[in-house]
Amino acid sequence: MDFNDEKWRTWSRLMEQIQEGDMEAYALLLSEISPLIFNYVRKRVFNPSQVEDVYQDVLLTFHKARHTYQIDRPFSPWLFTVVRNAIWAAISKRHKVTEKELQLETLPETAVHARSEEGLEDDLREALDALPEANRQAVEMLKLQGMDLETAAKQLGISKVALKVRAHRGYEQLRKKLMREN
Repeated sequence: MDFNDEKWRTWSRLMEQIQEGDMEAYALLLSEISPLIFNYVRKRVFNPSQVEDVYQDVLLTFHKARHTYQIDRPFSPWLFTVVRNAIWAAISKRHKVTEKELQLETLPETAVHARSEEGLEDDLREALDALPEANRQAVEMLKLQGMDLETAAKQLGISKVALKVRAHRGYEQLRKKLMREN
């Protein structure tokens, strides 16, 4: 489908009709822009199993945001801003859920409770001590001390993203070390 200037002007006129309550114009616009939006989502969501869910979230956000379009402004920048922000929100929401899920593939093959709790604590302390200082600090602050990202990042004088990277690397190193020992 060719998305030339005339097509964008037509879609802008449809948005004007939609804001006036024309549901036929809404159905027409959705049928015309849906493939464009789906392809945009598909190229930005790297997990294929999430594309359809993110796409649905984007359409819902578009529906909720349609009243914010200003008819005297170009349609394409508004549309892609809404879509881009909806993608980020959907991915962020899914990432938060994924972080809280217990990943089955990370569970040890052998039963952890077979050891005494003291032995496990000793192994954990030993594994933590073996981490590079930056990763150990990140893990201890976030998991052992229960600090939130913002507080820990400020205390270390780094960005939240840098702290997340340090912590993630620390978690991976801990997991590998503890899995080897089990």
